[in-house]
Amino acid sequence: MNRSRRHKELADFLKTHRSRLNPELAGLPSLPSKRRTSGLRREEVAALSGVSLAWYTYLEQGRAIRVSEQVLESIARTLRLDTDERNYLFSLAGEWLIAEPAPGEAGISPSLQYMLDDLGICPAYIFDDAWNIAAWNRMASRVFGNFDEMDRHQRNLIWRTFTDSDYRNLFVDWEPMAKRLLAQFRIYFAKYMDDPWYLTMVEELQRSSDEFAKWWKDHEVSGIPTGKKDLLHPGVGRLTLDFNNFRLAERPGWIFSVFTPGAGTDTRDKLEALAGEVLGTASPG
Repeated sequence: MNRSRRHKELADFLKTHRSRLNPELAGLPSLPSKRRTSGLRREEVAALSGVSLAWYTYLEQGRAIRVSEQVLESIARTLRLDTDERNYLFSLAGEWLIAEPAPGEAGISPSLQYMLDDLGICPAYIFDDAWNIAAWNRMASRVFGNFDEMDRHQRNLIWRTFTDSDYRNLFVDWEPMAKRLLAQFRIYFAKYMDDPWYLTMVEELQRSSDEFAKWWKDHEVSGIPTGKKDLLHPGVGRLTLDFNNFRLAERPGWIFSVFTPGAGTDTRDKLEALAGEVLGTASPG
C-alpha cells in the first residue's frame, strides 16, 4: 500500500476544510483586525481539537503519523464535518482500513439481470465500485444512451459525465449534477486510491476535463443519495426522474440505480412511448 499518497490526500482534505470554516462558527471570538488566513488557522484547529500544534502541523504536512479514533472524532467536530465527510476522514486516516482492489469485468447474476429487465418503463442500471455500468435494462439504454454500443471506458459514469458532450447536454442542470457525482466518486477514491485503475482514471480526467481538474481540488465528499434528475431527451423532450440507489449485499461497493417517473409530470407517458419504441410496438409517424 502506498501510504504516502493516503497521507497527502488526508493533508489536502484537512487544509481545504480548515480554510472554509468561519472562525465564529467554530466558537472563536470575532476579531476587529483582518485575518491573513481564510478560515481557521492551524493553531486554532489544534487548540480546539485538544492536540499539539506540532502534531497537527505534521498531519497537514502529510507525514506518516498514526491517528487515534478519539483524535479523529475531535478534529471532525472542530471542522464541523458532516457524516459523509467524517467517514471520508476516517477512511483516509485509518490505516487499518485496507480496501480490496476494485473488481474487473466481473458480471452479475442472472436473477439480478432479470430484475433489471422486469422493471417495465423504469430505466435502471448497476454500476460497480470502479463506476463502470456493469448491467442495464433496455429502458436505460433508451434514456441514457445505447450502452450496448459503448466500450467499458465509455460506460464509466464519471468519465462519461465529464468528457461526453452529448451526455452533458442530456441534463438540464449538468453542473450541480456533475459536482454531486464527483463528491460521491471521491468517497470511493479514498477507499481505492492505491488501486492503479483509480489513479490512472483521476489523472486522465484531470487532463481531459477542466471542470474535473478544478472541482477535484475542492475535496467535496458525499454519500450515494436518492434524488431527482431532469433530462432533455432528444426524442421525447423533458423527463423528470426520481432515483433510488441500493447497495448489493453480495457486492457492497456496487449500486443498483432505479429511475421512476416524477409525480405530477408527463414523464410516465413519455417513458411509455419510449418503451413502445424499445419493444417495437410504437405506432408509425
